[in-house]
Amino acid sequence: MSFRNSFFHEILIRPWEGTKFVAFSNYFKLLSSGDFWSSFSRTIGWTVSSVIGKTVIGLIIALLLNKKFRGRGIYRTLILVPWVTPQVIGAIVWKWIYNGEYGMLNYVLIKLGFLEQGHSWLGNPDTAFLSCLIDDIWVGIPFMSIVFLAGLQAIPQEMYEAAQVDGAGKLKQLFFITLPQLKPVFLTATILSTIWTFNSFNIIWTLTRGGPVNATEILVVKTYKTAFQKFNIGLGSTYAVIIFIILMIFSITYWRRFNDEL
Repeated sequence: MSFRNSFFHEILIRPWEGTKFVAFSNYFKLLSSGDFWSSFSRTIGWTVSSVIGKTVIGLIIALLLNKKFRGRGIYRTLILVPWVTPQVIGAIVWKWIYNGEYGMLNYVLIKLGFLEQGHSWLGNPDTAFLSCLIDDIWVGIPFMSIVFLAGLQAIPQEMYEAAQVDGAGKLKQLFFITLPQLKPVFLTATILSTIWTFNSFNIIWTLTRGGPVNATEILVVKTYKTAFQKFNIGLGSTYAVIIFIILMIFSITYWRRFNDEL
């Protein structure tokens, strides 16, 4: 439906204009727009930063949870809390933490002497992006941790025992056994995480609605605003199609290049 609508001019709040077939006019209009490229570059920064954060922290947590220690099962369960919590509810909690007047973050930083007065984390363009990014990373860490943990448990223990006999330390085992063996898992996890992060609407919409001053307006938020606030169905559908094409190109290219290295 979006693909079809992208070839038409249709604005619901202007019914007198009707629905007109405009061929690729919407695509030319969008790709020549500064707003699109601004949102696109912001989306790339958002996606790359978030996926790297989730991957690195998720791997560290997986390595820790793979070790034997008392209460390991409890921690493995607790790590799932951000993942199973509805994103909107989680974002509301983070919105309270970031609140400029009575938020927990300001309270702690003022008590520690890092701030003299409250800071509007979500109301300031300089900090809103990072604030939303932290929430998104927090939500995605459990998935990466569990996937990496499953991959770690599938690595034959004999490989580590042989490495120890050869005198390899923990660091060498990590880089020459663990990480290479995790490549297939890493491929699947990062592709899924990239797609989800690229389309991360709920968190940003709940926290900032793309503001302030479009500081957190990524493509999926721009798509929603165009289609459901400006009621420009044609242009909104064009945004949706372009997002789909971008993710398809990324997934196919990434999958092929990564498979060549396996």
